[in-house]
Amino acid sequence: MNAEKLISNGAGALIAVAALGAAAQLSISLPESISVAPITGQTLAVLLIAHLLKETWGTLAIGIYITIGILGAPVFAGFKGGWDKFSGPSLGYFIGFIVAAIVCGLLARKQEERFKFYLLQMLIGSLLILLCGWLGLFRYLDANTAFAKGVLPFLPGALIKITIGAILLSVIRRFKSFMKAV
Repeated sequence: MNAEKLISNGAGALIAVAALGAAAQLSISLPESISVAPITGQTLAVLLIAHLLKETWGTLAIGIYITIGILGAPVFAGFKGGWDKFSGPSLGYFIGFIVAAIVCGLLARKQEERFKFYLLQMLIGSLLILLCGWLGLFRYLDANTAFAKGVLPFLPGALIKITIGAILLSVIRRFKSFMKAV
């Protein structure tokens, strides 16, 4: 990899870290009786980062975001940070961000640049995050309660974020095509 590409990817990763921190603040808190974590814009950001930066740089960016959050930077939802916030009920979701970045980054590298594939990629990534989040909740809850509080409340938002993500990727693809033609 040449120096220019390395600098470009590094800058993209840093921008992605900032975008992920900002997306975490797009947060809707639900009562604890309904959900174990807030609904945030993080899933959308993670999936877009994975697609745009692919598996290596996307995973690195998300790893940096999680690391600075663990170290106490207020980048998690509600401007929170620290080990306690990371290792609590949200731990599985954070692990899911990494898993989704790897899988969706690989899919982005191999699949055709089309809306239906963007939808599929976003769906797979969202399901991976929810699956990891659900499994992570087994430390606190039985499987049924973990599903009711850790998956079901997030499904409507996931469908919206999947659609928004696919639309954004389509717009980006068209913009790139336009810029090449100019």
